[in-house]
Amino acid sequence: MADFTPDIVPVRPTALKPGYLAALFAVLAVVLGAFALYGLQQERRSTLETMERGARSLAEAVSRAEENVLRAEADMEALVGERLLDNARLLAELGSRQALSDTLIERLAAEHELDQVDVLDLEGRLLASSGIVDDDELDGWQEGLQRLFAGLEQALLFELDQRLFAVAVAMRNGGVVIVRASAERLLELRIRSGAGRLIQEIGSNKGVVYMVLQDSLGVLAASSDVVLIDPITGDTFLESALVKDSVDSRLVTFEGQQIFEAVIPFAPEGETLGLLRIGLSLDELRVQERRGRLQVLLLVLLLLVLGAVGAGAVTVRQNLSLLGDAYTRIQTYSSRILTQMADAVIATDPVGVIEVFNQAAEDLLGGDRNEVRGRRLQEVWPHEIVDRALQGEELLGAVCLYTNKEGGERTLAVSSSQVRNADGEVETIVLVVQDLSEKVAMEADLRRRDRLASMGALAAGVAHEVRNPLNAISVIVQRLRREFIPQQDKEEYGQLTGVVSEEVKRVNRIIEQFLELARPPALAKERADLAALLQRAAQTIEPRVLATGLRLQRDFNDVGAVEVDADQLQQALLNLLGNAIESMESMDEEAIKLAARSLADGWVEITVADTGPGIPPAELERIFDLYFTTKAEGTGLGLSIVHRIVSEHGGRIEVQSALGEGTRFTILLPRGC
Repeated sequence: MADFTPDIVPVRPTALKPGYLAALFAVLAVVLGAFALYGLQQERRSTLETMERGARSLAEAVSRAEENVLRAEADMEALVGERLLDNARLLAELGSRQALSDTLIERLAAEHELDQVDVLDLEGRLLASSGIVDDDELDGWQEGLQRLFAGLEQALLFELDQRLFAVAVAMRNGGVVIVRASAERLLELRIRSGAGRLIQEIGSNKGVVYMVLQDSLGVLAASSDVVLIDPITGDTFLESALVKDSVDSRLVTFEGQQIFEAVIPFAPEGETLGLLRIGLSLDELRVQERRGRLQVLLLVLLLLVLGAVGAGAVTVRQNLSLLGDAYTRIQTYSSRILTQMADAVIATDPVGVIEVFNQAAEDLLGGDRNEVRGRRLQEVWPHEIVDRALQGEELLGAVCLYTNKEGGERTLAVSSSQVRNADGEVETIVLVVQDLSEKVAMEADLRRRDRLASMGALAAGVAHEVRNPLNAISVIVQRLRREFIPQQDKEEYGQLTGVVSEEVKRVNRIIEQFLELARPPALAKERADLAALLQRAAQTIEPRVLATGLRLQRDFNDVGAVEVDADQLQQALLNLLGNAIESMESMDEEAIKLAARSLADGWVEITVADTGPGIPPAELERIFDLYFTTKAEGTGLGLSIVHRIVSEHGGRIEVQSALGEGTRFTILLPRGC
């Protein structure tokens, strides 16, 4: 479900006339066509520049390849020399220890892939060989190895011809070992990796018309398709390019077709050997140009068509804009309604993940709505009525009890419904939760007031009827005590008449309480500091608290002023505190708490709490009823009078109790000032 949206003032688009729109599209088509043609020219120039860069890259690749070939030849020669030296030294060491025979030398030459091994003595005579050595070759050895025979050198590396390398190493006991190896692999590398071979391979690629390496005397290397090409001499462009150090390019005709030619000096290792000319085909460029012109034509036609249908498009857009405005207003109104609703509204997906959690739900169940969105509802509100709603049960005002994080118990009415999509599948589950706590408390208070009023009226009538004969009895008793003096048992007679007189007074006091309940005195409200009023009540009751071994805790600082009848409110507080003391007289080291705090909307809350045995649930609903008491000598009027005083102030009193945990009375009063 969509998240709440802020208030939005939609801006309606300005309507355009269809004729103006068509003209606008026509002008736009012309402008875009001109820009497209300019773009084609720029694209052609860019393509030619790209081709020039590509040709330069090819030329650099050929130059680097030639340099790499030269380096590879040098590296190969070094590796071959190292290998031959290692083998020659091994054989020289072996020859120093034992005599080298032809058979042994042949086997070692075969194992180490050597072409031939020869052993000479100090006189240059042949001692052993794995091959054939003629006299001329032997004479050449004797002359070329004089420095080894004389002990001036230990090893010599030399090239016999283009296909053969040789190494000569002096032995410790005199003589020389000569090892020969083939240079065919190095020749193959030269053949495979030379610039000419690379030019032929590159020239055979698609898009390359030719590649030619040319100096002032003629062609040094060329791709296979080149039979004849213009010389450098006599061509001003080529002569100029030969002395430059950069790439030049031009459009030329070759074998009847126009091509793009890039020319760059070929100078591997810094020495200019000639010009490298690369001819590239323009077929791809021509295809791109034809495609671009076609695209420009299609673009102009498309814009003209769009101009023709533009009027209809504007009309549709305006209609869609109106629909969008309507949707935005509806969404904004829905957001306002959900935010300002007094009832909690919660919407979840079919598995119970919260999608909507309005402000009332946040206030009732706790938790920030932005944080709980995306969590499962059972985690935020673990209650069986939630499980029933998520299982598909349609609830209508189902009443349940909810205990908030502060421990307060609330009475809730839950209604739920399922929102289904076009396929009949459940898409959203909506719960509407109404807090009935205030309503339930007010209804209970009204019922209690009605009962008290009825019982008070009855009590007043009974008291009035009883009071007249009671007065007569009191007068008679007084006359008997004053005018009649018995002759016997005078003391007993005095006691009996005294008891009758005291009991008449006690009954009269009860009647006075009945009449006070039935005809309460008018409130004398005045502005008073609530903390001072509570402090006076605490000081009045504290001696009694200490006498029973209990403690009185106070928590009512900075609660402000209220407009009340201070005497009657203190009477109510002393009554509640007295009941708390009586319920805990047999308990040691326990505490009674008197507290107050300010509430929103101009109300204050006064709390009297104890940790006594608690009130049984069956008696909890009757404690404010007239004459209801659990005390052996109680009259059942105390809490009724407390209820009457609170009601006269426009407030209400609530009670919460649990067996074994204690009782808490809460007085809610309007501040009134």
